[in-house]
Amino acid sequence: MQENAWLTKNKEEFPFNEVNALYDKGIFLFCVGNYEESINCFNKIISINPASKTAYGYKGLALRKLNRFKDAVQCYRKALSY
Repeated sequence: MQENAWLTKNKEEFPFNEVNALYDKGIFLFCVGNYEESINCFNKIISINPASKTAYGYKGLALRKLNRFKDAVQCYRKALSY
């Protein structure tokens, strides 16, 4: 709900096309095993929308694949807290 409230509040300045392209690219990179680049995409999304549960979730998955478990857990917690 907070994510939707944030989007509604910032609707005029929110770059939907850019964020959608970053999601697509990040998920693709994750699926082909390029986890570091995938994390970069999700970090960009988080910088635009700090309440993005989806970006934190995918970032956590990529971090887990890189055996960075503590960082992954932090991402999962952030995803669950919004």
